[in-house]
Amino acid sequence: MADQDVNARFEGRELVEQYLEVEASIRRDGKISAAAPLRIAAIYSVGLRDMSQYVQRFMALQPDVSIDIEYLHPDRVVEKVLEGQADFGLVSFPESTRKLAYLLWREEEMVVACAPTHPFAAAGRVSVKDLHGQKYVGFDRDLVIRRKVDRFLKDRGVAVDVVLEFDNIENIKQAIEISAGVALLPQPALQRELQGGTLASVPLADARFVRPLGIVHRR
Repeated sequence: MADQDVNARFEGRELVEQYLEVEASIRRDGKISAAAPLRIAAIYSVGLRDMSQYVQRFMALQPDVSIDIEYLHPDRVVEKVLEGQADFGLVSFPESTRKLAYLLWREEEMVVACAPTHPFAAAGRVSVKDLHGQKYVGFDRDLVIRRKVDRFLKDRGVAVDVVLEFDNIENIKQAIEISAGVALLPQPALQRELQGGTLASVPLADARFVRPLGIVHRR
């Protein structure tokens, strides 16, 4: 728990520093006032509890800046930033474009999420090839994270049996809880279920797969 607190403090400080870095560049262009609120659009899987801790630390360091956070579908996060309706967006697998730049925030380990009664839970660790043929609960095909997961499995010769698809992590977790299948999910997104004993988290024994989270902003 102590290590988690240290990591949380570090990540919170890092997020503030990254905000200040981008804010300074915007101020140099004369496009922001000291009283301007910070508008953030974030994907659903950036947890409310997680973000509230960072907001509290941010407000302690920048008490004059108000914060407005909206949780959206990944495509809407990017649209909000491009349209100027959000100053920053928090997304997974961020990419720079002609209009957008990003700052890497953190990397989250992808683990196998399964029901506590699943054989994987008792194994402690699983090989990527152990996923071959498994019933799998995936993200919708139009999401970047789905394409990244598909590529990760294909590169290792693994084919899963996708039985359900959703556009958000919460629905995926609920499907796994009723033993619909397994999924590769970011470890931090499973904390509530792990504490409640409704899901198990099983690390990959022979590969490292991470979900990068980034802060996107207009150039």
